[in-house]
Amino acid sequence: MQQGAVQGSLTASGAVPHRRWTLGVVALAAVAAATRVAMMAATPRYRPHHDDHSYLMHALALVRTHAYPVFHFDGHPVPTAYRAPGLPFALAAVHLLGGGGLDAQRALQVVAGTAVVVLVAVVARQVWGPRTALVAGALAAVSPVLVLFGGSLISEPLFTAFTLGALACALHARGRLPWALAAGALAAAAALTRSEGLALAFGVAMCAGSRRATVATLLATVACVAPWTVRNALVLHAFVPINTETGNALAGTYNDRSAHDGRWRDPRAFHLYPAALAAHRTDEAGTDRALTHAALVWVAAHPLDPLRVAAANGGRLAGIAPTSFSRLSLGSISLPTAPAPLLRLTLLVTTALGIVGACTHAARRAPPGWWWCAAALALTGLLVNAEQRFALPLQPFLLMLGALPFTRGR
Repeated sequence: MQQGAVQGSLTASGAVPHRRWTLGVVALAAVAAATRVAMMAATPRYRPHHDDHSYLMHALALVRTHAYPVFHFDGHPVPTAYRAPGLPFALAAVHLLGGGGLDAQRALQVVAGTAVVVLVAVVARQVWGPRTALVAGALAAVSPVLVLFGGSLISEPLFTAFTLGALACALHARGRLPWALAAGALAAAAALTRSEGLALAFGVAMCAGSRRATVATLLATVACVAPWTVRNALVLHAFVPINTETGNALAGTYNDRSAHDGRWRDPRAFHLYPAALAAHRTDEAGTDRALTHAALVWVAAHPLDPLRVAAANGGRLAGIAPTSFSRLSLGSISLPTAPAPLLRLTLLVTTALGIVGACTHAARRAPPGWWWCAAALALTGLLVNAEQRFALPLQPFLLMLGALPFTRGR
């Protein structure tokens, strides 16, 4: 009888932490959803005008024609793969299920943002434990960076959710193939939402727990990306793994006009590399290759420029840049610019907390694949375009590190 009482006591005491953890995650999800719904309510006049408008137009084309849009230059139809398909397909699905209107489309961002908060807690618990998980999740739930940028129809919230989901599955796999395959599928979803997800797939695979599981993760990623690559080959008549944005991003960053400040400029609007643009007016894949080549030639002639760009972009992503840059970053995705000071302050605080956390002993418990993903996300912003929305995918990693000084990795 006494032994049974002891066992019952142990079972009950063991259940309490799990119950508290579950309640904590539910509370985090509720706070995250509430803050993001409040962001929607605070911006009832939101209308997409920039990249967010482009994503929406791609989604509507999918709904109406069951295909990506076709543009026309000089009377010639030009098929496109400039936008990665993840967000347009998700927005199209929302349109079909929930009807038209921006409220339904923006609700997807609420769901994605809430998922990011929950997954921050899940990944942090897998690496450091429940206390760090709940602190990191709480920081993510109310982070102005995550909340503000979740108010626009941009790809970063969905991309971040897929990335963290892939990491969570890989860390849970511990060599088990079903979880490794799920991690690979989610890594592919991240890559199909933003092409840098292909680089993250290696970090995700490194967390799978065994050589066989690592290979399975990578194979699953390739298998899930392959259908879109085949579509691009059939439509564009070229090998385009995901999208044709690379050349535009590189050429807009590495050119004579951007040499003094490292800011990205639209190659067409600023007449950059006109020969490359003129040679392939009706061939999007050819334009992408020509701009990529032209930008790399320019970098070869100015080999120190990537370091200067990285230094300038680092200041922008960390909030060191003037508040005017935060206003520009918000305005570029059709959001009100009044919260710019708060955005800048949050970036500064989050970066400082992340740096302090990275210096703690507990930070060493993060597996190499976790660090690979964080580094890949940082390099993407540092070396190309650093509008502050591109800080969003890195924020969960900084917030996990930022929780460590308060929890000691428990």
